[in-house]
Amino acid sequence: MDEQPISTPPINEPLSYEETPIINPQPQPLAETFSVKKPNKILGFFKGLLFFIILFVVGFVLSGYIRDYLSSIATRQVAPSAPKSNTDENESTDAGSLSFKTPEATPTPKTYSVVNGLTRQPVSDISFTLPSSVLPPICDGSACGSQGTYLPGGTRFTIAARGAGQVLADFRGKIISDAGGKSFVVNTTTIAVKSATEFTTSKVGSTIGGYAFSRMHGYMIEVTDTLSLEINHFSPSGITTDFAADEIVFNDIVKSLIFGGTLKGSVIPTNIVYPTAIPTIEPLTPIR
Repeated sequence: MDEQPISTPPINEPLSYEETPIINPQPQPLAETFSVKKPNKILGFFKGLLFFIILFVVGFVLSGYIRDYLSSIATRQVAPSAPKSNTDENESTDAGSLSFKTPEATPTPKTYSVVNGLTRQPVSDISFTLPSSVLPPICDGSACGSQGTYLPGGTRFTIAARGAGQVLADFRGKIISDAGGKSFVVNTTTIAVKSATEFTTSKVGSTIGGYAFSRMHGYMIEVTDTLSLEINHFSPSGITTDFAADEIVFNDIVKSLIFGGTLKGSVIPTNIVYPTAIPTIEPLTPIR
């Protein structure tokens, strides 16, 4: 076998080296970053408030439409009631017969007793009737010497017991005048078979209770030897009243007076007019 001699480079020839190329590292892409903004709390509050207001207004408007709609449906569903017939059920309703209206029941007048101002108890055997439209009489002042109310025309109605055991004195033996001493025009009459004195005036005056009046009409009635009854009505000064209309009501009240449970107060005038006041007689001021 032939052996190949190993060739060796010449001693004087330099060695050659193969250089490895430098590989620069590729830059890695940076992760994308996001900036997170903090929510604006004040702006969010106002947005929520605005949204709530809008919802409230819309709901209010819609509820109004719904109510109107439902009420219109209910109105259409309710059938109108048939008018009541004024024909008496016992009357014939044939086509050829006449129809008669059933008379409406009139309000029942109410009966009251005169009150003793000292005991606050009714005075026995004296009563009167007021129309149902007139309020019940009440005490005129704390002493309750008289009781009063207002008639439909605006005049003041008063009534009081006078004499023994009462707040006010009996009228007999005295001149009927106002608080300033102005005498009334008086006239003797009879009410329920009892002697009475009618008194009237169209002059401005005042009562012992402090009421100023422009016109008055009343009666002093002798009930027993020691007891009398005053009843009147007057127009308070400064107030427009229908005195003529109330005079009719007042006369009906006087006619309703009952003494002893049986006697009605029908007025029987005697047309006797007394002269002006006599100074020697003690004056008497009408009640309130």
